[in-house]
Amino acid sequence: MMPLSAKNYWVYQDSVFLDGVFREVKNDTLRFSSNIRSLLDGLTWWQSNVNVGIPQLLYTNDSVLYTLQPKLYNPDYMDAKKDLFLFPGDSVKYLSGFDDIAAAGRSLKVSGSYTVPAGTFENYIYFEKNARSYRKDQVYFKPGVGVLKYIHEQAPMGERVIKKQHIKTLIAFYID
Repeated sequence: MMPLSAKNYWVYQDSVFLDGVFREVKNDTLRFSSNIRSLLDGLTWWQSNVNVGIPQLLYTNDSVLYTLQPKLYNPDYMDAKKDLFLFPGDSVKYLSGFDDIAAAGRSLKVSGSYTVPAGTFENYIYFEKNARSYRKDQVYFKPGVGVLKYIHEQAPMGERVIKKQHIKTLIAFYID
């Protein structure tokens, strides 16, 4: 799904908002430079330095991005969970989750093209996690490349209307 190596990197233009009001544009470079090897199965879990809508501690195979999170009642142990995944149909809805609230997830295979400053990509996947009146994340993902665009919206504390917080757009990448 995503080529992980300490040599690879992705550069994003990050449009930063504060509760829906535009503040600044900056560049973020996503790298997976540290990793953890699980003892029982020998899997390598990669850790990123930037959030672009995929797990920041993840394992991937050819069809799934897994996240590794502390167990709810025993944080000394970790649970592996499917976070984003391919599927046989054109669309699927599933129970998803943010750190602190259950959310509905949706995945769509899109056969068209999607253009960002880093290029035009065919046959991408659109992932959405939506916790109504609380938070919404949208990820445009090209298997074999990574995240093309990430849109993060969240309701300000005490409010029930979600507002833009970040829009991260891929402007360059290097895959070894």
